[in-house]
Amino acid sequence: MIQFIKSSVKSMRGRNRASCLYCCLECLLMYIERIAQYFHKWAFVYVGLYGYGYIDAGKAVMTLFQQRGCMAIISDNLARRMLYLIASCVGLCVGVVCALVGAMFGGAQGAHEDEMIIWTYLALFCGFLLGFLLSIIIMGAVGDSV
Repeated sequence: MIQFIKSSVKSMRGRNRASCLYCCLECLLMYIERIAQYFHKWAFVYVGLYGYGYIDAGKAVMTLFQQRGCMAIISDNLARRMLYLIASCVGLCVGVVCALVGAMFGGAQGAHEDEMIIWTYLALFCGFLLGFLLSIIIMGAVGDSV
C-alpha cells in the first residue's frame, strides 16, 4: 500500500507546480516505509522463539529474510489464504450435513419432491453460511496469532 502511494506521489511530482510538497511527501513515505518494515507478524514469531524485544526481532527477521532471499514471504500472505480455504471447507461440510438432515426430515414428513429440493438447498446454503462465518471467526483469531 505504501509503495502504491509512493509511486502515485512520484508520478504527480513531475506534473504539478507543488513538486516541493510532493517531494516532502515522498520523503515522509520513505521513512514510513522503513519503519513499517519492522512491524509485521513475523517479528512476533521471532519474539516468541528467541525472546528478543519487538524492534530487535523485526530487524533480525528482516535481516534473515534478506540474507535468505525470502522477502516474498512477507508480501505473500499464504497463511491467511489457507485459513479462508479451511473455513470454506468447514462451511461446505456443515452445509452438506444440514442438507442431509433437512432431506431426511423432509422425507420423513412426507413433503413433496419440489418442496424437499427447495428446503434441501436452503438448508445447504444456511448451513454453509453458518459454518463459514463461525469458522472465519475462529480462523481470524488463529490468523492474527500466526
